[in-house]
Parts: sequence; structure tokens; C-alpha cells
Amino acid sequence: MRSSIVVTVLAALLACGAMADAAPRGRSRPRPPRAAGVTPSCRPGRHTLTYHGGDLVAQPGVFVLFWGAQWQSDPTHLAAAADLRALFQQLGGSAYGCTWREYELPGRPLAAGSYLGDEVIASAPVAPGGELADAVIRQQILTEAAAGRAPVPADDVVYVVAPPQGVPVVDGGETGCGGSNFTFCGYHDSFVGGGSRVRYAVLPFPCTQGGGTCFVDGGSDAGTALEAVGSHELAEIVTDPDAPPVAAGGWYDDRTGEENADVCESEACLATLSAGADTLTLNSLWSNLARGCVASAPCAAPPVACTDPAPGACVANERSPVGCAFEWLVDPDLGLDRNGLPSATVSCADGQPFCDFDATADGQCTFHVAVCLNSADPRLACVAAPVAAVALGGRLASGTDAADQANAAALLGALAGIDGAAHGTVAGSTVTYGPPATTPDACSGYLDVVVPLRPSGTGPRAGTGVLALRVQTLAGAVSERLKLVCLPTFP
Repeated sequence: MRSSIVVTVLAALLACGAMADAAPRGRSRPRPPRAAGVTPSCRPGRHTLTYHGGDLVAQPGVFVLFWGAQWQSDPTHLAAAADLRALFQQLGGSAYGCTWREYELPGRPLAAGSYLGDEVIASAPVAPGGELADAVIRQQILTEAAAGRAPVPADDVVYVVAPPQGVPVVDGGETGCGGSNFTFCGYHDSFVGGGSRVRYAVLPFPCTQGGGTCFVDGGSDAGTALEAVGSHELAEIVTDPDAPPVAAGGWYDDRTGEENADVCESEACLATLSAGADTLTLNSLWSNLARGCVASAPCAAPPVACTDPAPGACVANERSPVGCAFEWLVDPDLGLDRNGLPSATVSCADGQPFCDFDATADGQCTFHVAVCLNSADPRLACVAAPVAAVALGGRLASGTDAADQANAAALLGALAGIDGAAHGTVAGSTVTYGPPATTPDACSGYLDVVVPLRPSGTGPRAGTGVLALRVQTLAGAVSERLKLVCLPTFP
């Protein structure tokens, strides 16, 4: 399949949702200038990526082919090459790379990627007129592999081709960057060569031409622009590497044809990743679970604590002056609320390996939820007050469903023993502390909270579990609510 980075119109930055009718799958098109006075925002609207039966790239190993002698000596190219190496050395095992895990399939995990190295093809051929054809790129990949200068093709090997400045790439009558029909800043594709599938991306050297640019943030730094394009294409290779006739497709939006990075490709959706001494500029990725663009996901269950700066990992009542007296932590919780803090609504699909911890499609979702008292939370204008009691509400207090009763028992047990300096006594659906709980950052471990699907005459429907409770502190009361949604299937 084919995906291209859109050419950003030079006159203004664009919001993610600025385009009413998305480009067809296979090409991203230039967008009109943003209207004067409009502030860019990363709000791409409604999307759902669906799975189309193809393979994913489980453990991407990136090998970069620097095309042309300029990459050996020219200072601008050397600096850009250093940025590209840093990008691909860091992405595979980063929190950005772990966002891909949302789209892994049962029994087919998406593991950390790696950097396989690079080479400079000093005598690489360029067609007359200075344009480089996609067919020539494909043949050169096979030539380098056959000569032992690049890895042999394999399902997890990803070739990244970086042409030099001033050499546009030609594919399907369109060019990038620059050229006679400048429409893209990068693309990815696959083909069969020597009996193996070859997955590759092409990152033309960034340029500005005819009112369009591949640079970012209004600047002219080639390395930063290549980071944004490179992260975009690698993420899409992992989750949607092929298309007929090579093989079936992976994850993309049936309505628009867009892949995970396409949906979030505007400058308003760029993110940064600190990796050692490097700060990388990345294309955010669409998340079905977050219903928005994300640039990071936990690679392992985060430590149970609510002491991180924004956005943090915990869910709290942000409006209450005693909201830090009680906080939820759900692993994973990718969504953000309107204030940019973790969402109090968390979804997962039955059997989805990323978030259903019973790891089977069994008619229910098992969420991992922890609770904390008296958090030193720097995100909230709040001073923790001694907690006198916590009372469960709603279905947790009065539900007759076995799952509600089990969830209530797990929460009450965790709350009763959460503060070693305060004895918790359970009576009905309330835990009372004597003396009041005052230990800072007192947290439980992760609890299994089960949300069953709802049966219907047409098959299972989404099930909802609402965890509601009221916390009584010596400085007042605060209500806390967490909504867990179990979806019947993957999209």
C-alpha cells in the first residue's frame, strides 16, 4: 500500500481537522491555508481504524540507505543524517513505539524495534533531469541486499531510503520533495522481490516549493522535518505494511483510507520525545481507544503513584479542592480530558491484548485499576486532607450482578488496607478509617476489575462499568467516578 506525508502549505499551519474530505488512501494532498485568526489544534474528528486481515511488522528493524555522496561530506546532510539515526535508534523501544501495541492481534504481539544500521550509496543512480523513480529505488534496495551491504529482505526488515537535497522522487506521476508535480514529503510501500516481501519508506530531502513545504514549525531544519516524516512512515509500516496485490492490508480507516499517522499529520499534532541527549520531533498517531491523537503509551504498567507532572497517569476530580484525596490509575489510559489530563472514561475490546488482562475473548474485559489516597499531585491545586471514610456508590453499593459485587469486594479490600497507619473497617459498602488516613501517596496495587459485555438478540453489545464513590475528608467530601467500557470486538 502507499501512504504519503502531506505537503504543508507555507502560508499557515493547519489544524488536524481542517480537511472536510480526507484524501483517498494512498496519497496525502496539499491543504489550503488556514484561515486568518484560527489557532491550530489537534482535533482530527471521528475516525476508526479497522483491521483488514494482513500481517503487521512485529519487530521492525530499520536500515537506512543514504542515497548519494552528499551524505558523506556535506555539513547539512551530515547533520540531517545524525538526526535520522537518532530517530530510528530510539523509536522502537520508546513510549512512542509502544503506541503501536494498541493494534497488536491476539497471539501476535508487536515488540520493540531496532536499528540495523545504514550505508551511503555514493554512486547511486539518478535519472536524467535529476528525478529519482520509485522503480529505481526498489531495484537498488535489492542490489544492496544481494551485495551484502544491506540486510536481506525479511518481514521485519524496513528499508528507509533518503535521497539527497535537490533530487525529487517520482512515483505514479507525482513528485516529492520538489519536482514537476510536488505533492508529497514521504511515503511507504511494499513489493515482492526475490520471493520475499520488501517493506520500505522513502524520505525525500525536505524542501519548499510553490507555496508548499515539508519543513516543520516554520523553520528550515532538515533533520527535524525528516524526524516528523520518518516517524510517520515507520508507524504506518508497522500497522499497515502491505496492500493488494502484495498482501492484504492492516489497519486503516475504511471511510477515509487514512492510516494511524495520516489522521494526525498536521503540525498541530506534532509531539516531541526526549531520548538521552536528543529531542525528537514526531508525528502523533491515531488511537481508537483514546479517540484522538497520541504520541506515547506505557510500555509496561506505570508505577502506582500520582506524583507526576501533567499529563500524569492518574484520574482525579480536578474541580474539587480536595480532589487529591483520592485518585484512580488505569493501565493503560490513553485518552485525555479537556484539560489535557487522563480521561475518566477508558475503553477496551474483549480479547484485545493491549488492555484486556484476561487475554481472551470471553465475553468480558478485565481492566487493571489502582487507587491512591492523599496524593502529592503537582497537577492539582490541592492539599490532601485526612480521609475519614470512603463509601462506594451506584452499582458498586447496590448491584446484584456478580461482576459488580466482585469489583466492590476488590475495591473495599484494597481501600481497607491501603494506609498502614490507619486501620480501615469495612461495613457494608463503606470503609471507615480510625484514625483518619494521612499517609502521603498511599496506593493499592493493580486490581482486576471485570466489565461484562451486554447480551442482546443481535449479539453482544458494549458493557459499561461505572466505579463511583464518595470520599469524606476532614476538609470536606469529594465524589469520584471512573467509567470502564468493554467493546464487543476489535473495530
